[in-house]
Amino acid sequence: MFAGFCARGDLKALGLTLPAYLADLGTDDDLVRLTTALHMVHAGRWSPEGEQRVLGAAIGTLSGAATGA
Repeated sequence: MFAGFCARGDLKALGLTLPAYLADLGTDDDLVRLTTALHMVHAGRWSPEGEQRVLGAAIGTLSGAATGA
């Protein structure tokens, strides 16, 4: 995902997601922070359709991990 953001010069998506990703130490709060950032990018529909699907899948995976599913 980050490579796609960089290739398109999507600084808004990078600015939202990269800090949450780099600061992720594996705590539940970090997982929620990253999931929230990805939700914001996905909801904003800033990415091409294929990347939107990848974002949706990532959010689903992270949400499942956050709930312990």
